[in-house]
Amino acid sequence: MIIRSKDKVQINGKNKPVWVLDTDAMTVTHNIPDAEPSVTTFSSNHIKYHLHYSAEYRPARLKKLVNDGTILSYLTELDRSVTDAIERQVEKMLENDIEYLRAVAVGDLAKARGLENMDRLCAREPIYATMVYV
Repeated sequence: MIIRSKDKVQINGKNKPVWVLDTDAMTVTHNIPDAEPSVTTFSSNHIKYHLHYSAEYRPARLKKLVNDGTILSYLTELDRSVTDAIERQVEKMLENDIEYLRAVAVGDLAKARGLENMDRLCAREPIYATMVYV
């Protein structure tokens, strides 16, 4: 889905929207007069899931964010917040994971990394439910 802002800017004799959100490509384009468009691409799964969820269930919210010109800061903050929340949860889980602590103590880094990845996957579900699918 492509959402274009109501506000337009004149570029090379053409009216272009100031902001453009492409939920499939996960890009935000900011068109500025007398300059090249600024394109920001997101790559994290949580942004992809949030954009697709929002496009289906909350399209008015996405349209408002694009029209207000706050879509880029909104997605950047969401990306940072979700990443930080997952990392904080993984740290808490690893502090109490006896198997992980033993693997680190004996230097079995492959096993420790595997357990860390497993905990990261486990942490995603509740965080996605509260921060991504809203």
